[in-house]
Amino acid sequence: MNPDANGTRAGASTNLSDDADLWVGLGLADAAAGAAVGPAPVADILAGGRRLRHRRRTVVGAVALASVVALTGGALAELRPDPAAAHRLSPAGTGSAAVAPAAAPAAASATPGVRDPFTPFRVRLGQGVVNGRTWELWQALWPAAPKERAYEQALAVWQERAPYDPAVTKPTEDFVLHYYDPNSDVTNTYFTLDGVRLGHDAQGITPSPGKLDPRDADLFGGGLEGHRGKGDTVAPLDVVHLTIGPAVGRVVVTWADGTTTEPRPVTVGDSPTRHLVIPRPGTMRATSWQFFDTNGTELPDAGAKYLTEPAS
Repeated sequence: MNPDANGTRAGASTNLSDDADLWVGLGLADAAAGAAVGPAPVADILAGGRRLRHRRRTVVGAVALASVVALTGGALAELRPDPAAAHRLSPAGTGSAAVAPAAAPAAASATPGVRDPFTPFRVRLGQGVVNGRTWELWQALWPAAPKERAYEQALAVWQERAPYDPAVTKPTEDFVLHYYDPNSDVTNTYFTLDGVRLGHDAQGITPSPGKLDPRDADLFGGGLEGHRGKGDTVAPLDVVHLTIGPAVGRVVVTWADGTTTEPRPVTVGDSPTRHLVIPRPGTMRATSWQFFDTNGTELPDAGAKYLTEPAS
């Protein structure tokens, strides 16, 4: 793989790594949520050459493998069981915080300015209406726990996720401690549809405050949410979720009919990275993606091709 093609550059920090590193090395892929197999929109998955290399940290056990990774045509493809039955959430608020699922007692909304590894920040990243139903994309950010409590935190995250997807396997302590990263917060991104949380969520890690290398500040990356393979998706529509560094000022998407979209960045808690959510308008294809730094200078897109293929 060409280092420059996936956002890695000479001298860049190693506290962020390519999403594939851990998945392929272990044969574990609980967080390969954006993958598609065969003719599905493969280009959407690993598009964006200047990807922010936030490494996905899974919470599956190393022995009880919940998934298999296939590296096909440059895209990560995950083979998973059928989606789990949906569970209803308490009504979501209209601000940046939501009431946590009843099945997740450890996931109450965090207090601004307080970093408690067992009380995640919970922010709605995007929302819309499709076919008369309201969809929302949420992220819960769990601040980094001290190593002696990392397994306890991993269990808390698993307890929140497991009711919505039984394929999310209980973590083992050895696995959690082996891949413990004191400089990264844990993230969990998921859809709701009419207030009901869906399966096929995505877990990952993101640099903690003060831990993002300045050389990585203008990187970006992401992919489709809610997709796990051909014909295996729970997302109500095609939605791209991008994570951007603090030096990325804005992103402009141009569609086939000449219209443009400029999504508003959203911050989760005190994370140094931000998030953009771009839903596909109907069956429209994107024709270009432009990225600008905070000074208005255009950044190389390195071939970003999100949503340029037919609707899934």
